[in-house]
Amino acid sequence: MTRREIIAGKSEIRKKTFKRPVFIIQGQGIINHIYTILCEQRVHFKKVLFLADKKTLTIGGNKIIELLKAKNILVIKKCIRKSDIKTVRIIERIIRKQKPDLIIGFGGGKILDVAKLSAGNNRLRFISIPTILSNDGISSPVSVITDKNGIPVSHLTSPPFGIIIDFNIIKKAPLRHLRAGVGDLISNLSAVFDCRLAEKRKKERIDSQILKLAEIGAKRLLKMETGNIKSLKFLETLCDGLLKSGLAMCLTGSSRPASGSEHKISHSMDYLFPHRDTLHGEQVGIATLWTMALQKNPYLKAVRRLYKNIGFPCYVSYLKICPEDFIKVVMYAKKIRPWRYTILEDKNLTKKDWKEHIIGLMPIKGVD
Repeated sequence: MTRREIIAGKSEIRKKTFKRPVFIIQGQGIINHIYTILCEQRVHFKKVLFLADKKTLTIGGNKIIELLKAKNILVIKKCIRKSDIKTVRIIERIIRKQKPDLIIGFGGGKILDVAKLSAGNNRLRFISIPTILSNDGISSPVSVITDKNGIPVSHLTSPPFGIIIDFNIIKKAPLRHLRAGVGDLISNLSAVFDCRLAEKRKKERIDSQILKLAEIGAKRLLKMETGNIKSLKFLETLCDGLLKSGLAMCLTGSSRPASGSEHKISHSMDYLFPHRDTLHGEQVGIATLWTMALQKNPYLKAVRRLYKNIGFPCYVSYLKICPEDFIKVVMYAKKIRPWRYTILEDKNLTKKDWKEHIIGLMPIKGVD
């Protein structure tokens, strides 16, 4: 399979729907009661494969392991450094050899993506315990794994069996990652616009209730009066929106309700200019400013106001590419998942037209 085929999404497995997470538990200090929570949810296990990294072990992972061991649970601990296909294969070998009853992922997107895909490929229950809220992968059936060429590839798999969110842990997350979560959630407003546009043009049909589910969290976030992103109210609103976004994907059987033109641009950026240290939520959040302007999306003004309040980066230069490269990114984006009709396909502009639109609509100077 070529890199072009991978980035175009031809390897994407399409299903009508996915099972939804069986339970979602949220609160403060609840990892102290993890064994009780799992028992109450009828999760029976004697051997656990626990995936984390050095940092997440220190902020709560080691404590969870101690609590499980105190209940005579055998815990196999494995530190995750990368979310690449090689790491997934290593974890799957451990699964086949050790035969755990359950996989617990405690960490950010990289850890949860590896745990999710490894569990899904081996039909194991997976418990997602995020330590940051940087994207909607905490509840979605999508796992983003880097291939051997360094290109992030989306894999459809089973969503987490259960999700446990401890806001005492989330509050310790870096502001940058929480802002990225805002960007990923806000990008749903662009994606849902594209879905409705595709339906209007009779290109595809998506359940209207699912689209409402995908966008409701972003709309609520726009109404937040506080710019304190680490306040409990803001975190609860962000978390609820990301969970609903993941649920919308489960009900659709694809990432479509939360992935439109802005995600095409982000994937194009990853393909053409890999090995940058920008976060997914930052990329789609910044691309959303441009796609919403192109869409003449009614929520654009409110999005700009929210970004200003929380200090979200708004310039292309923040993404470590120049304006000329961003033009290349947008031009190539139409080749990403070409069956998904978006504002990019609807405009069908020439290269000269695209350049004029990009320069005219996108904030391209300076660095936040």
